[in-house]
Amino acid sequence: MCPIPIPVNFDEVWFKIEAPPELLPSIEAAARGLLPNVRFGEGKVLRVEVDDTPGRPLYCSVELEGWPAWRVSDDEILSPVYEEFHRTQRVKERVRLGVNVVLRTAYDIPMSPWGILVGVRPTKLVHNLFDQGFSANHVEYILREVYAVSPERVELVMNTAKWQRQFFHASPNQPVGVYIGIPFCPTRCSYCSFASYPIGTHGHLIPKFFEALCWEIEAVGRLFRRLGVAVESIYFGGGTPTTFQGDQLRRLLDLSRRWFLSEVTSEFTVEAGRPETILEDTCRIMAENGVNRVSVNPQTMNDATLRRIRRAHTVDDTIKAVERVRRAGIPILNMDIILGLPGEDISHVEATLKAISELAPDNLTVHSLAVKRASELRKNLESMSIAQEQGEAMAQLSAQAARELGMEPYYLYRQRYILGDLENIGYARPGTASVYNVQMMEERQTIVALGGGGITKLVSPDLSLVRLANPKCPATYAQQLKTTMPAKLWQLEQHLAV
Repeated sequence: MCPIPIPVNFDEVWFKIEAPPELLPSIEAAARGLLPNVRFGEGKVLRVEVDDTPGRPLYCSVELEGWPAWRVSDDEILSPVYEEFHRTQRVKERVRLGVNVVLRTAYDIPMSPWGILVGVRPTKLVHNLFDQGFSANHVEYILREVYAVSPERVELVMNTAKWQRQFFHASPNQPVGVYIGIPFCPTRCSYCSFASYPIGTHGHLIPKFFEALCWEIEAVGRLFRRLGVAVESIYFGGGTPTTFQGDQLRRLLDLSRRWFLSEVTSEFTVEAGRPETILEDTCRIMAENGVNRVSVNPQTMNDATLRRIRRAHTVDDTIKAVERVRRAGIPILNMDIILGLPGEDISHVEATLKAISELAPDNLTVHSLAVKRASELRKNLESMSIAQEQGEAMAQLSAQAARELGMEPYYLYRQRYILGDLENIGYARPGTASVYNVQMMEERQTIVALGGGGITKLVSPDLSLVRLANPKCPATYAQQLKTTMPAKLWQLEQHLAV
């Protein structure tokens, strides 16, 4: 699903489109991105005209009845660097931009800082253009003039993409990454729509899930060893992996270390997440098993907000968790925050950033709140109006705090219905970035996913993808694993043995 901002206009609007038939999907998609309740067939005339005569500048006009027309004559597309498919794509891009401009003008909707750029991964466009031989200056021109991306976002996406390319390998299948999903949490946060199951209601599912996961780790590990596949990164996510404590956590990490860790492995992350689960013993077990990156995710350093979003921890719990991670000698600490939480304005974000800066993490991941279909927050959009208005200022404040901590952005992604049509950004000090996050987001490396809700991505040399999904429900996962695993192992072997 394409990222669009949290809608501000829910009125039913009707348009009668007059345009070449092949452009109707692009026109309708652009309109729906701004006006969720738009209808087509009658109403105001939305007229689109295009002159795509070969060898001549591309001409496009978009006009909404009663409003000034938007027009462009694009002679840049005549450059010899472009092929025919580039021109075909440019027609759609010009039409989408024109529809955006006229509808935003008519309905008083501010232009997105990302312009008309769609997709969760804006850096992928930059990488694709680099791969085709486009210069950095030319890529910047395309982002700015064709996609109408703001200067600030052009700089962000270009710097991030340039930095990421050091992590790309000649083959997407040697080495690979491993993701291990633990779909349990202490409680369910109000903003969450991930496949996470509260211990209080689903804790009885843990024993069978745990045994199934251990079996899957060993089965995949044996396959890797037989094929000579090396693992670059191991990433425990969720849910909250540290809902498993003591002997359970020790066994999981020990299995992962024995089957996946090698001299090639540069990252072993546990996204511990909830500070109240990060105990002294937990940190010691992680350190003993080679974990070199831990994520402590307060989301905010405001106790009132934590209660409001049903996080079962306090600011003091976060501080103690960070101290425990540091005492255990785990080298890299990441901390997550969320901009735009209910009831928070820029003063709360400023206080959170100040408190986190004092804890001096190595990575800072800044999420902009996304209102998801399964989330209770979507029922209360009006309560988010302050955060919507201040979203850009919050993002700038976060970027400044990251710079003051000696960090630079190393990965980013966007989501549907995201605060201010912004983005989620991972910042890191030199030498501390999460390789897994880069490879997972840019889809340049095969990621083999184990556990609940894990989605394996098999990446081919032409960068095409095949996805294999594990069941989200822990009970279903445990019941079906030994039945479905032979097919998964066969598909992995067919892909990795090439």
